[in-house]
Amino acid sequence: MDSKYVRFGRYREIVLDTKLDPTTQREQFFHELCHAIRHVGKQTMMPEAFRELQERDARHFTLYAALPYHMVKNYDLEDPDLLDRWAYDFKVSYELCEERLEQIKRRACCTNHF
Repeated sequence: MDSKYVRFGRYREIVLDTKLDPTTQREQFFHELCHAIRHVGKQTMMPEAFRELQERDARHFTLYAALPYHMVKNYDLEDPDLLDRWAYDFKVSYELCEERLEQIKRRACCTNHF
């Protein structure tokens, strides 16, 4: 079973695949949470481009929700063990931590602060 966000009238739920490891479940929860709070409509009824836009938005949301700036800003970005620390502290995958760190570095480079 795939993880998903379901809405029936006023009833809403996020269904997670219990066969997945807790780290993957956590990341999928944030992904589906984005759909619940930011998106409307049924993806099966949308044009492909709009569905892709929602999926991209959910991926970005997952980065922010799983590794919030106000919590990660206190870590030393030069720490060689940073990604392992984030993965452990925030209970997310090493790969998600890599992606978030790259995003932070890109933004810091453009704005000259972190």
